[in-house]
Amino acid sequence: MANLVLAYVMPLLAYLFIFTLVYALLAKTRVLGDNKYVHFTLSIVVAVIFILSPMATKFTALTIPWVAIFIFMVFFILLTITFVRGKIDDIVKSPLIAIIISIIILIIFIISAINVFGPLVSQGYFSTEGQAAFDFFTNPQFYGLVVLLIIAGIVSWTVTKK
Repeated sequence: MANLVLAYVMPLLAYLFIFTLVYALLAKTRVLGDNKYVHFTLSIVVAVIFILSPMATKFTALTIPWVAIFIFMVFFILLTITFVRGKIDDIVKSPLIAIIISIIILIIFIISAINVFGPLVSQGYFSTEGQAAFDFFTNPQFYGLVVLLIIAGIVSWTVTKK
């Protein structure tokens, strides 16, 4: 029963995860400036693209639990070290620890990508790119995506205006 409920909720959770992650990265790095409207709109667009692609949703659904477990384990290990040593500042501020954590998360993403997209590559799915592009732009779902993006732009403009 719980798996059935999770199967219906997982696309929504994937959407919220991608939206939050993209917005946080854009706001933190300020790659596109300080304009919150741009951050909000781009986050909605990327999240909608992820939600409309079943493969991207599967990739996100496969990756989220592993990253969450890894973050929990890192937190638990750091908490244990804090109890033993008393101070955690030296470990947390170490660039080596940040590099190791980044490499492990990258490995999780690569394994998930191989698991999700590997069968498509081995079947030659991407060899008919021209026909796939034509089919994509003539599909009614594409026009639905355009309408959703227009609505997302209006909503993000309304939410972020001062």
